[in-house]
Amino acid sequence: MTHELRFLERFRQGVASLLHAPLSLVGLYAERETPREQYAFTLHEPYPIVEAQLHRLGFVRNLVSSLKYRDYETPPETTVASWVRYPEGALASDHQLHLALYAGADRSTTDVYAHWEPSWIRHPIRHYRATDVDAERGIEYAVLPAEKRVGRDAAAAPGPPIR
Repeated sequence: MTHELRFLERFRQGVASLLHAPLSLVGLYAERETPREQYAFTLHEPYPIVEAQLHRLGFVRNLVSSLKYRDYETPPETTVASWVRYPEGALASDHQLHLALYAGADRSTTDVYAHWEPSWIRHPIRHYRATDVDAERGIEYAVLPAEKRVGRDAAAAPGPPIR
């Protein structure tokens, strides 16, 4: 299922890049920087495998998310995918866990950035204004016993990877 949506992910990225400049003229955005404090961990799996695992865990591809980028890496890069999980279901959840995935340097690893935020479905204005975004809670959600982890993140550093 995830590979069928990869085309839509690329389409989302292209549209966001085109819309950002005109939207910024009126104080809106279609692209946004991913803060360092949202770094959760690095998985030693390529992102297509991570996406398949996220899908099995109940996450869905977030095709309405703004395009995220990290410019503290060299060279600057954008996310390869945006995923979200609604704890009580899409229509009932007030908040969502948002994951931004970045491909590692050799594309054999995946950097995961996480935060809790108001659901874009139930609270679109709060969501867009980025009120109540909680990176610390997003990272806590990712801390699981080793046998329950997705991938093998034993070598994950406490901060974003440095190249």
